[in-house]
Amino acid sequence: MRRLAVLLLVLLPTMAWAGSHLEFEPAHLDFGTLAQQQTRDATVRLRNTGDAPIEITKVETTCGCTVPELTVQKLGPGESAVMDVQFNSQRFQGKQVKFLKIFTDNDRQRVVDYQILANIEVPLAMEPSKTLITLGTIRGGTTASATYTFTALEVSPLVIEAANWPQDWLDIDIEPSRDKKTVRVVFSAREDAPAGVHREALKLRTNVPSVPVVNLEVDVRVVGDLMLAMDRVNLRRVRPGKALNTRVAVSPSDDSVTFELTSAEIDIPGLTARVENGPRQSHAIIEGEALAFDHPFAAENRGRIKGILRIHTNLESSPVFELPVTYILRR
Repeated sequence: MRRLAVLLLVLLPTMAWAGSHLEFEPAHLDFGTLAQQQTRDATVRLRNTGDAPIEITKVETTCGCTVPELTVQKLGPGESAVMDVQFNSQRFQGKQVKFLKIFTDNDRQRVVDYQILANIEVPLAMEPSKTLITLGTIRGGTTASATYTFTALEVSPLVIEAANWPQDWLDIDIEPSRDKKTVRVVFSAREDAPAGVHREALKLRTNVPSVPVVNLEVDVRVVGDLMLAMDRVNLRRVRPGKALNTRVAVSPSDDSVTFELTSAEIDIPGLTARVENGPRQSHAIIEGEALAFDHPFAAENRGRIKGILRIHTNLESSPVFELPVTYILRR
């Protein structure tokens, strides 16, 4: 019997097959309960129950498993192999359902999805598990929220407190539940949050000894009557004297808003700014050329050019926008 240094595979009903056919045992792998950063091994037996050879051409995984390099494998009729499987729980938490894709030269089994199950226990589980809380794009004067659920493995009652967060644009409400090991935390953008793109770190303190602090990030984009297509202008790495030209689109947040751009200016030598109004979308246009290395502004900033583009409008609600503008001189 040959061994196959691969990862995983699927048990199909036993029956007589014309041509090649793979059967797998077990039907799926359940690695049971693991801690984070724990590795567990298993084996899978596969057999060609058909009457023609079959070739395994490729194995792909997005399950967090380690897949050894696979040499093309062929199984003749009736032949079997044992595959070594390794699963790493990494930073997963809670119940996990993952899949591995097995590619063969059999038209009826071109891709076989093999299921992997595991339950990752952590001292403090967080659902969703993403550390970036995304509140999306909202109109000024409105709000958006995201709810996270924290569950302690052993501590009861679980206590969570907001320790550090952007209070000028974010509210945090902590809601204990009937289950004393569980706490819900609601993150909400404030209705009076200033316009712009906001992304900041925040900290929650807990009474879980091994997880005293939970570090998260939260972001939201607050728009007024007008929206900009970008929140910064990066002209990237350019050679001295290179012609520079870029456009920043300005659009109304809804069809009821009418506006004009009145002017624009930029405080980087060698660049100018102007506006171009359209029926539904207008633009601030930056034009000019990159500075020479010996230009005083470039020399002072060691070739890392930074400035501000200011776009003025005729709306009292959005009179001016300020965008950082950068580029780096390269030799």
